[in-house]
Amino acid sequence: MSVYLRKFRAFLRKNQTARGLFLVALVILGAIAVWGGIRLALNTEYPILVVSSGSMCSPSNCVLPVGSLIVIRGQDPSTMHLRDIIVVRELLRPDFWIVHRVIEILTPANDSAYPGQYAFITHGDANPTESNEGPNPASNVIGVYQYTIPIPYLGSAILQIRDFMYNSDSGQLNPQGILVIAALVVALFAFEVMEPGKKSSSPKAPDAVETPDSETEGTRPSRQD
Repeated sequence: MSVYLRKFRAFLRKNQTARGLFLVALVILGAIAVWGGIRLALNTEYPILVVSSGSMCSPSNCVLPVGSLIVIRGQDPSTMHLRDIIVVRELLRPDFWIVHRVIEILTPANDSAYPGQYAFITHGDANPTESNEGPNPASNVIGVYQYTIPIPYLGSAILQIRDFMYNSDSGQLNPQGILVIAALVVALFAFEVMEPGKKSSSPKAPDAVETPDSETEGTRPSRQD
C-alpha cells in the first residue's frame, strides 16, 4: 500500500491539474461529511435553511426577517406544541416550503383529514388573520425552528446567489447561471493550460570552461644544456 501511496504522491507533485482536482475533491468530501453529521445530529434532511419571505416578520414583532439563517430539528409530532415555529411542505406544491407558527394541532384521535396521524394548522405572523395553512400532515413537517445563526448578510447573500442561478418558480437553472458555470469551467482549464507556459525554465548552469594549464608552450622554460 505504501508503494502505491508514494506513486500517487509523486504523480500529484508532477501533475498540477491533478493536484488541484484532488484538493477540490477533498474539500467537497469534507463538506459532505460535515453536512451529513449535522443532518444526523438534528434528525432532519435539511437542518439549515434561509428564510425567503416576510410572513414571519410582522411590523410589531419581526421574528424571522428575510435572509435569516435558521436551524431546525426533526421532532416527534407528539412533542410539538402550539406556538412552535415549524417548516412544512406546501400542500399543493411539495417542493416549496413555508416556515409558520403552529396555531392548531390535530391529534390522531380527532384528525379527520389525515386519520391516524398528527396534523398542524399554521399561520404566518405577518399574514392576514384568515390566511392559515393546513392542516398539514406530520409527514410534511421538515422540522421545528430552534434558533437563528447570527451571521449578518450571509442568508441574504445566499438568496441573491440562488435567485441569480435558479428560477424560484420552476427550480430550474437560469440562462445566466448556466453561463457562469460554463465560464468557470473554461477559466479553470484555460488557467491550467496557460500556467505552465508562464513559468520560465530554470537557468542552466554555465558550461564548464577548461582552465588552461599553468604552463603553455609559449611560457614553458627552455631546457638548458
